[in-house]
Amino acid sequence: MFDSGLFASPLVIGFTLFAFVLAGFVKGVIGMGLPTVLVGLLSLVMSPAQAAALLVVPSLITNIWQFFFGPHGCRHHSPAGR
Repeated sequence: MFDSGLFASPLVIGFTLFAFVLAGFVKGVIGMGLPTVLVGLLSLVMSPAQAAALLVVPSLITNIWQFFFGPHGCRHHSPAGR
């Protein structure tokens, strides 16, 4: 589980939010890279296992979003989307 003292620092919380925004920007620009960027940055302030645990849900949500609404998503390949 998470060390409760880790997230008590406003600096760590701010850095975590910054890392999520930067990783989301990279994902939006090139369509991949959210886990790579996020774990790399968050590993500076927490263990890689904690960083990986934090990105499970956001990564899943962005991948589902990209599948349905991306330029080559399921709408593009389905008969209804043509």
